[in-house]
Amino acid sequence: MNKSLIFIPLLFLAACGDQKSSQEETESTGYMKTVYAQCNNPDILEVETTIDGYIEVEYLCEGKRYEVGILDDEMLFLESNASQTEVPFGKIKEKLSKKYEGWKLEEFSKVKTNDTSYIKVEIFKEGIEQNIYFTNDGEKYKVKTPNKDHHIDYAAIEESESFQVENYNFYQPDSIYEMPDILREISGITRSDHNSVYAIQDELGVIFEYNFDQRKITQTIRFTDVGDFEDIARMDDLLYVLRSDGNIFVNNLKTKTLAFERMIQTNSLDIEGLFYQNDSLYLVCKGPSFDKPESSRMIYKTSANRFIKPTPYLEIKIPELRKYISEHYPEINSVNLQFNPSAIARHPITGSLFILSAEDQMISIYQNKKLINVIPLSPEVYYKPEGLEFHENGDLLISTEGDKKGINMASIFYLKYR
Repeated sequence: MNKSLIFIPLLFLAACGDQKSSQEETESTGYMKTVYAQCNNPDILEVETTIDGYIEVEYLCEGKRYEVGILDDEMLFLESNASQTEVPFGKIKEKLSKKYEGWKLEEFSKVKTNDTSYIKVEIFKEGIEQNIYFTNDGEKYKVKTPNKDHHIDYAAIEESESFQVENYNFYQPDSIYEMPDILREISGITRSDHNSVYAIQDELGVIFEYNFDQRKITQTIRFTDVGDFEDIARMDDLLYVLRSDGNIFVNNLKTKTLAFERMIQTNSLDIEGLFYQNDSLYLVCKGPSFDKPESSRMIYKTSANRFIKPTPYLEIKIPELRKYISEHYPEINSVNLQFNPSAIARHPITGSLFILSAEDQMISIYQNKKLINVIPLSPEVYYKPEGLEFHENGDLLISTEGDKKGINMASIFYLKYR
C-alpha cells in the first residue's frame, strides 16, 4: 500500500516534467517564435487553426489584448484593441449609419500587416455580428484574404489549356453580388429567372428570392424551422430543398407553402448537392458511401415525382482526380485532395456535369460519366463556394459563404459563357 502511494506521485512528477519539456520545446519553435517577436512575455489565451489554414494566437501583452495570424511561421497580421479616440470615430459612424441602419458599434481594433494597416469595426444587430473595415483615415477598406495556398501560381493555372477550354473567366467574374447578412451562410442557389435566384442558407428553413438588378431580397418563403439545409433545385412551380440527412422539402411557388416532404435513403449520411433535370433529381454525397471505398464519392439519381429508392449514377474517384491534377496542374500538390462535393449542376449547352467542392475550392467536370477536366478556384476570389447554377445560355453562377470576421462577404459570382 505504501509502495503504491509513493509510486503514483513519482509517475505524476515524471509526466509533469515531460509535459513542461514538451511545452518549452513547442514555445521555442514554430508559430510561438512569431508571437515572441511581438511580445517578450505573452499570456496565451487561445490558439486556433482557421478554415483558411493559418494559425490565430490570442494573447495578452502588458495587459492589452492582441491577436496575431501566422502562416508558415510568418506573421500575416497583428490586431489590437483601440479606443474611439484612436480612430476617426465620427467619419466611421457616419458611413455606417447610411448602410447599416440599426446596427450598434461594439468594438474597434487596429490591424497591422507586413505592408499596410487598417481599422476593424465590430457591429451587431439582433444577434448577428459583422466586421467592417476602414482605412486609417476612415474610408471603406477591402481586406485581402489570407491565402493558405500562397505558393500556388494561379496566374500560370489561368493560362493553361485545361483552364482556358471551359470558356469562363473564373478568376475575374463578370459581376459580383454581395449577399445581405441573413445569407452569410448561403449554401445553395437555383434560377428564378434571368434577373433573380432562389437561395437557401445552412440554418434557416427559409427560401430567399434575390434580385440581381435591385441587389436585395425581394421575397421569402418559410417552409420549416431550423435544420442543416444544403441545396435547392427547381421544377416548374416546385422548389426542392435538400437537408443534409436526405430529407427533401417540396415547396409550391404558386401557394408559397410546403407541399410535402420525403426522406431519400442513400448509403451516405451527408448529402450536399442537388439538381433537377428531365423529371429526375440528382444528389451528390459529401462523404464516402457505406458500400464504397473511402476514396470515392457517389452521385445518386431518383424520380422527382415518385421519390423511389435512388440508384447510383456516377462514382467520383479521388485517385483519378489527383492524377489529373498532377498531370495538368503541377503547381498544385494533390496528395491530400479529398474532394468533398458541395454542389452539382449540368451545363445546358455542352451537357457536362459540374461538381463543386467547397473545401478543395475546385470544380470537377464530367462528360458521359467520364472525367474531362478540373478547374482549381482561387481562394482569394472564392472563400467557401457552396452553390452552382447555370442560365440557359450557359452563363454560370457560383455562390460562396462569408466568414464571421467579415473579411470575406457571402456573394454570388456571375460568369458569362464566352
